[in-house]
Amino acid sequence: MIKAYFRFLIILFLVLSNAFATHGYIQHLLGIGFYEKHIILCYIFNFSVTIFFYFLLLMLKAKKSTQLGYVFLFSSMIKFGLFFIFIKPLFLESTGVKSPEFFSFFVPYVISVILEIFMIVQSINKEELS
Repeated sequence: MIKAYFRFLIILFLVLSNAFATHGYIQHLLGIGFYEKHIILCYIFNFSVTIFFYFLLLMLKAKKSTQLGYVFLFSSMIKFGLFFIFIKPLFLESTGVKSPEFFSFFVPYVISVILEIFMIVQSINKEELS
């Protein structure tokens, strides 16, 4: 379990780092600014909550594998709740949420969710083959 967790941690870090660099560069090309629109905070937030909930999913996989889908859905709901509590108020300070702010949160969120799903399914399949 620990090996799978650290493997996920490294892969998520590398993928989000590349996405951050690309995202920031695109913002720069569009004249928004590389580090504008709370992009750093959004990437760190998504990285942090994803590694926490992936660890939780790995722990619960062994005990309650039949309920893992519900735990994943509940964790996604909590991620959005945390977003609305901590991140969205920062966006609203600048007269509402605009497209660059939307993408600053949802690009790392979608990448994290896709990677989380892929890695947990891979872990489940590997366990079933054993």
